[in-house]
Amino acid sequence: MMFLTSLRAIVVAVVLITPSVFGAEPALLARTPYLSAPANFTLPFYLFNGHILIDGVVNGREGKLMFDTGTEFPFFLNNHYLPLGKDKKIGEGQTASGQKMVLYQQHQPINKIDLAGQMQLKNVPAVLHTDWRFIEQAYTPYFLGSIGHGFNRNYLFVIDYEAQTLAFHAFNQDKALLASVVDPARVVATFEFTPTGVDGKMPEVVLHIGDHNIKASFDTGNIGSLQLTEAMKNALLTSGELKLQLREFTYGLREPHMSANLQGLYEGSTALAGACNLTFKIGKTNQIGLGYHFLKNYISVWDYQNSRLTLLKP
Repeated sequence: MMFLTSLRAIVVAVVLITPSVFGAEPALLARTPYLSAPANFTLPFYLFNGHILIDGVVNGREGKLMFDTGTEFPFFLNNHYLPLGKDKKIGEGQTASGQKMVLYQQHQPINKIDLAGQMQLKNVPAVLHTDWRFIEQAYTPYFLGSIGHGFNRNYLFVIDYEAQTLAFHAFNQDKALLASVVDPARVVATFEFTPTGVDGKMPEVVLHIGDHNIKASFDTGNIGSLQLTEAMKNALLTSGELKLQLREFTYGLREPHMSANLQGLYEGSTALAGACNLTFKIGKTNQIGLGYHFLKNYISVWDYQNSRLTLLKP
């Protein structure tokens, strides 16, 4: 199979599209309500390179949708696979790995979006789309696009990587039912996060490692990343909390890169699981992207309405 870029670069590209280059209009579109779905439903998913893929059907065409909390739009469809009208050009941008992206909007609503045969949305308006062929070449030629924050922010949702399920609970229902989703006996940590990014899509907290603080963001599209200053890197190497390894292969491809394993993360006095196989780089700030390599250790409950993320024992 031919690739426009390496698979590792593609993995990063899914997460790090810079929204500011598109202007304000996409942020408004991200807030389009999608509340016609059932109050409670569960979607089974596949894991591919740490990413969540869901069976879907868009206007009768079957394929896979990526569940990416770091994408602000409710649905961000693939116009290379789906016949979508380029009625309005929204903007242009570039992914972190260099692919150019042009965003379009089709005036006509999407007739029907089906998610894993468990729920359907009809006459979906204001859907944005772009050419995702570089994702097709690494994941599946039947890539429909992504599901993002504009959809899932309407729900308290639960990710179980072991069972490979996404359980959604709409906020506009009995509060006692919503509270019952979190079993107090299984709670490991509760984060009162700061919503950052477009429309608050990126939960951000401050964690501790030894005597140091590190900014952490949660994102299902980022399977795991670490950026440290040179001084922080040296301190954590000395303490043994950081291990760096030059890997020759990544996700099925020969591509040498520096990988990091990090131990000793704390939230208050609560010890958290380590995060392994993180993409690593030196930067001006200390920050960690907590995705699959961290979240797989827990069942995570995401509550954007109350800016709270809870980690449960599996």
